[in-house]
Amino acid sequence: MKRSTNEFIGRSAMVTKLLCIYSEGDPFFGVNINSQKEFWNHFVSQTNQGGPYLQNHKIIELVSKTYPELEPSKLGTMLFEYSKLFMENKEDNSTMDSSNNFRHQLTQSLLKSPNLILRGAPGTGKTYLAKEIAKELTDGNEDQIGFVQFHPSYDYTDFVEGLRPVSNGDGAIEFRLQDGIFKDFCQKAKETQLIGGQDNFDEAWDSYLEYINVAEEKEYITKTSYLSVNSRQNLSVNYDSGVPGWSLPSKYVYELYKDKNYNKQEYYKSGGKTVLETLRKRFGLKDYVSPTEIDTHKKFVFIIDEINRGEISKIFGELFFSIDPGYRGEKGSVSTQYANLHETDEKFYIPENVYIIGTMNDIDRSVDTFDFAMRRRFRFVEVTAEGQVGMLDKELNIHAEEAKIRLRNLNAAIENVQELNSHYHIGPSYFLKLKDVDFDYELLWSDYIKPLLEDYLRGSYDEVETLETLKKAFELTNNDQTGQQDTGDNDADY
Repeated sequence: MKRSTNEFIGRSAMVTKLLCIYSEGDPFFGVNINSQKEFWNHFVSQTNQGGPYLQNHKIIELVSKTYPELEPSKLGTMLFEYSKLFMENKEDNSTMDSSNNFRHQLTQSLLKSPNLILRGAPGTGKTYLAKEIAKELTDGNEDQIGFVQFHPSYDYTDFVEGLRPVSNGDGAIEFRLQDGIFKDFCQKAKETQLIGGQDNFDEAWDSYLEYINVAEEKEYITKTSYLSVNSRQNLSVNYDSGVPGWSLPSKYVYELYKDKNYNKQEYYKSGGKTVLETLRKRFGLKDYVSPTEIDTHKKFVFIIDEINRGEISKIFGELFFSIDPGYRGEKGSVSTQYANLHETDEKFYIPENVYIIGTMNDIDRSVDTFDFAMRRRFRFVEVTAEGQVGMLDKELNIHAEEAKIRLRNLNAAIENVQELNSHYHIGPSYFLKLKDVDFDYELLWSDYIKPLLEDYLRGSYDEVETLETLKKAFELTNNDQTGQQDTGDNDADY
């Protein structure tokens, strides 16, 4: 090799170090060809002849001409520090981009694990936190957030689908198959995934029904049969002779619109084709073109409050399979319990863009009944009272500091009770009640906190004395009882 010219092909780290030590001319900077290549190539591109060593020489030469006042050793140090700073900054930006700048760490957790359960003591703000996460993931669009609270009488028909009593418009009651709140939510999420294509069926169908309702003459589809609109917003086929007619569901006509060779329920086909022809000629129905792509970027979040208070296996039914994160989308399709009553052969699945957040209290007796199969499908995160005290700053303003001190003192005292532990902490949500009692701490204690603590202590040996000790801790307005510090939203993941 030629001394001090940097013109050689060797790529060994040892060669680079030797050049830095023995170079007698311009300082040899020693470009890291692996981790810093992207940075230095902005200055001078590498060539096959000379590689990073010739590149090093040209970089030094370029900067030396621009800043001749810099001595070689200082110049080398500055370039090294600058490149290091650039690469570290790029790494930080990459990490920030990957988390989408989410304020809540749990929002990122939900993206990775689409089924999340927030568990903790009563009043720790689990529902509040769930709503905050949902708002962040949906950019505050309430149409993309669903909410339900489970209870012992809640069942499959409420959640997925079932027969519900409805009036048929003539004063009589009939049972109609209706989607439950979760299935309806998932259908809405599916519709937003479809991009491109051409489909104006709903618009044309609604226009046709409106026309039939206001028309003075009957809308005949054959010489002896005419159409009317029934209470389900489907078409009824009636006969002049008085013979009982039949219903033509919009779902069937829609399937025929998408596929003219659709061969299910053939007895609808003739009437369906006639209606489609009318929609095309008179109501602007365009030819169907399938969506060109599926977009899962628009997120939908469904919150299940008090998820453990319902009978999980009864509510979810066959959705145990579909709810598994590994079976989201059509690959997780299942036939529901009422599939034989569907007007088409549709199956149900949970779209990839639907995320579920459940909340549950650790000390609720129904925790033990939470199905183990469901436990495996959810990620459990503990929400602590201390981790959520930050909500008091936002909600109580100048009163927040005293509230936090009292809360911490009380919880420290609770942990000293033999029968209790951190699962029995009083959450900050209880202290939000201060706004309802004009910040009267005596009323907060007597009307909200004391009744809860009495339930905790009922049947214990020294219930009265313990309650008095807890009240004294609650009344402390300094940090003598506990040395805990305000840590904000420090949610532990388990």
